[in-house]
Amino acid sequence: MLNTENYMKSKPCTRILLLPFVLLLVFFACNKGDQAGDDTDTIDSTNTTDSTFNGNNLSVNAAFCPTAPNYGDSVVYLKPKNGGDFFLDPLNNIGVQGTYLSWPEGLKINKNSGTINLSQSETGVRYNIAFVKKGTTDTCVSQLIVGGLTYMDAIYVLEQNDTLAKPVFNANPSSSSICDDSDDTDYPDNNGNGNNKCVFDDDVPGQRANDQKLRVRTKSGFINMKKSFDDGLFGKNPKNGDTKKVQIRYKLNDGSQKASQKLTVQVVYYDKVSSIPVALQQEIAAKRTNMFSYKIVNGKPRPPLLIIAGLAK
Repeated sequence: MLNTENYMKSKPCTRILLLPFVLLLVFFACNKGDQAGDDTDTIDSTNTTDSTFNGNNLSVNAAFCPTAPNYGDSVVYLKPKNGGDFFLDPLNNIGVQGTYLSWPEGLKINKNSGTINLSQSETGVRYNIAFVKKGTTDTCVSQLIVGGLTYMDAIYVLEQNDTLAKPVFNANPSSSSICDDSDDTDYPDNNGNGNNKCVFDDDVPGQRANDQKLRVRTKSGFINMKKSFDDGLFGKNPKNGDTKKVQIRYKLNDGSQKASQKLTVQVVYYDKVSSIPVALQQEIAAKRTNMFSYKIVNGKPRPPLLIIAGLAK
């Protein structure tokens, strides 16, 4: 059985030697430290290549790849800042020229310095970050989690009373929630405002997720899919494939120190599971498998895809 606690504390890295017709992978672990970065120009560096490893059973030999990007820990957090964005610099490769890459999509990283703009990045996601030293073809890769929450791609079948979408914290679906449980009285129209641990749907009236009929509980972050549908998320006469994208603002009393964060979820309606395109069902299954295996979610992990199906067949 996977020891998730030990794994979350580790920082897996990979060295990829790019030779003609040959791809050699050597795994190792990196050291830790901590340092924040200054303001710098950033670009969105993306790569659709999926992770080829899940961080388990790594052979430890950091000497093989000392330029693997090191940001001080395996999990980093956006933090509150008065004015401007929050940046994070790598602790190593100072004065070393090269190019930084990251995948999947969502990380705002400067390709020359490796500086990450956490304010403009998708939080709650596991990323691979690579460094290619100038004048070489060696690619050193490390894994980094940007702390925050997401919702797992899933199909919710109302007929089977499958109604609650629960948040996943720090890209670890096996971890316990840092928030308190709550019930169907915990909505803004019932004076729900979160608590000292967690605040969800923290937006101005008229722009909240609940104002768009997506029923997000303010203390737990649970989304009641059935109540959302019954209350008119898709209107009176929904059709197969009807889609709503809804933004959820939130604050967590964790390493992010209650920094204001946001996440957009995509909710799609089908009358029954058999009406959902097979390719879409397969995509959701693959992303869930990767999430539970602590692998990089391939391609574009955001927005989370939540499908409401009325009937099982």
